[in-house]
Amino acid sequence: MSTKWRVETVEDGHHEQMTATPAWPAQGPPDRDELAEWTTIELTDPQLGALPPLAGPPPAGWTELLDGRGIYLRRQPGPTGATPVWFVHGLGGASTDWTRLGAALAPIATGYSLDLPGSGRSDPPPAGRYSPGADADLVAGAIAQVTGGPVHVVGNSYGGVVATLLAADHPDLVSTLTVISPAIPDLRLTSDRGADPRLGLLLVPGTAGLAHQRLASIPPMARARGMGELCFGHPELISDEDYRVSAAEHTWRAALPWTYSSTVGTLRGLMAGYLRRGPSSFAAAAARVRRPTLVVWGTRDRLVDVRLSRRAAAAYPRAELLVLAECGHVAQMEDPTSTARGIVSLWQQAGTSDRAADTVPHAGRAAPVGSNAYGNLVS
Repeated sequence: MSTKWRVETVEDGHHEQMTATPAWPAQGPPDRDELAEWTTIELTDPQLGALPPLAGPPPAGWTELLDGRGIYLRRQPGPTGATPVWFVHGLGGASTDWTRLGAALAPIATGYSLDLPGSGRSDPPPAGRYSPGADADLVAGAIAQVTGGPVHVVGNSYGGVVATLLAADHPDLVSTLTVISPAIPDLRLTSDRGADPRLGLLLVPGTAGLAHQRLASIPPMARARGMGELCFGHPELISDEDYRVSAAEHTWRAALPWTYSSTVGTLRGLMAGYLRRGPSSFAAAAARVRRPTLVVWGTRDRLVDVRLSRRAAAAYPRAELLVLAECGHVAQMEDPTSTARGIVSLWQQAGTSDRAADTVPHAGRAAPVGSNAYGNLVS
C-alpha cells in the first residue's frame, strides 16, 4: 500500500491538492485470504439488527463520573433481561467505532461502549498516566457501576489487550471475551509484520514531543483517508461522506489539549507492556482468562499480522478462532455481520444464562453535537 495519500477538495470552483504522509508509515503484511480456513468456530445464523451506514448517527451517550473523572458512554438498547455486551475500542478510536456491531447485536443484547481515558469525550487520566492495566481497571469500574456483571466483553486492537486484562483480573465481571485483531506483541524478525519498527523509538526519552508534532501536522481529511486505507481490507467501502464526517470528528478532537498526547501516551503504555515478563505480560494474562473466548482476525489486517491469529487463540485456555477473508483491522466496522455471527455463536456455545438488565437512568440523554458513527478508525 502507498504511504502517501492524495486528498482533493473543491472550493469556489478551484481544485486544491493536498498530500500528507502518515505519522508512522508501514507497508504491512500482504493479503492472506487463504488463511480464512484457519477458522474453528461454527457460525450461527441469528436474527441480527439492521446495519447503519458508517457515517450514521451513533447511540445516545452520557458522561459517567468514575473516580472523579468524566468517562463518556453510549448505550445501544436491546432486549430486557439479556446479558449486556461491553465494547472497548482501540488506539485513536472511540465509542463510535462500535455503532455498526452494536446495531447488529441489538436484537440479542444491550450494548455499551465507552471512550477510554483521553479518547473521544472522556477526560484524560491523572498525571497523564496511560497503561492497558489502568484502562482495564477503569472499564471494570464502569461495568460494576453501570450494569453490574457478568457481561460479555468485546475489544478491538489495543482494546483487545485491555479486554484481556479485564477478563484475567476481574473474572467476576466477565461472561465471555471476544478480541478483534488484538494488539499482541510481535517480536519476529521479518519485514512484513505490519507494525513499523520505528515505533520503538517512542520509548526513548524525549521522543514523545516529536510524535505529538507529527500527528498534529496531518490535516484532518488526510488523517481520515489514511486511516481508512490502513484499517480496511476494502477501503473503497468508505464513501466520501464517511470521510467528510470522520474528518469533522478529527477536527473537533484536535481542539482538545490532550488529544495527541493521549494517542502517544497510550501507544507508549502499550509498547512498555510488550517488554514485561511474568504475570503482567499479555501471554500470562491471556492464560488466566477462564471464560469462553473468541479471537477474530481479518486476512488483510495491515497493522497486526493475521499469521499471529493461531498463536493468539492458543494463548487463551478456551478460545475459538474466526478469520475473515478480505477484511482488515476493524472487522466490527467493515464486516459487522460476520463478526456478530461469530460472537453469537460463542455466546450460544457458552450457554450464557440471561439475567435482568439494570435500568440505566442516563439512556435517554442525547449525544453531543458533532459525534458520529465513523468517528476515528482505530489502530
